[in-house]
Amino acid sequence: MLIDSHCHLDAKWFKNDIPQVIENAKQNGIEAIITSSISPNVQKVKNIINRYSHYVFWALGLHPPGVNSQSVKATVRLIEKHKAEIVAIGEVGLDYYWVKEEKRRKEQQEAFKGFIDLAKKLDKPLVVHARDAQNDTIKILEEEDAEIVLMHCFSGTKLEAERIIKNNWLISVPTSVVKREVHRKMAKTVPLSQMLLETDAPYLAPGRGRNEPANIKISAKKIAEIKAVSFEKVAEITTANARKFYRLDERIQ
Repeated sequence: MLIDSHCHLDAKWFKNDIPQVIENAKQNGIEAIITSSISPNVQKVKNIINRYSHYVFWALGLHPPGVNSQSVKATVRLIEKHKAEIVAIGEVGLDYYWVKEEKRRKEQQEAFKGFIDLAKKLDKPLVVHARDAQNDTIKILEEEDAEIVLMHCFSGTKLEAERIIKNNWLISVPTSVVKREVHRKMAKTVPLSQMLLETDAPYLAPGRGRNEPANIKISAKKIAEIKAVSFEKVAEITTANARKFYRLDERIQ
């Protein structure tokens, strides 16, 4: 059994066929899905987790390019309101790819520090987005003494990955490991003991078109090949890691 540790089932690309997407996942051995809402518009996600309770779980965060004073305040209120329902805060973090202005980057940094503090206050895992901002992201996490951290879809350098590993944080490898060298290198660097699997669906598909949670099976096979271990070993360890990180044992039925 496998776990998709990060995707976005509320994305518009899933609006017409969520039941089939869930059935495909179950048919391909996916035992749980964590879907991340990345804006204060959470009604779609709430509808999905209510319909597929004990199978689809909710991480609540704010995509860094969407950071402003209003969106941060709204997201913090939602996190506090739904703290019993959510399994993590995230994704949150820094994005310098889409955000070039220094002022807005500073706003992201301050918001990120606030989300780290909130995760510690609420004793929630933190799912982190770092795009073209890996060094600053890691630095802030270290300075703020972040504890339970998953670097989602991490594509930094080997040295940065090793720094994450040294801090006892986790890294999730996306399904694009099948075709992207940067993620193949990450799969090689990260020990299975600190690895999770994710699709980031509908993005980062292993082939063309829309990605979906069922494709975790494809990336697990590729990671097994890269690490020269069995598919079963990849599945067993990464699933145990995801269960522990998101504290799913008490939620999956």
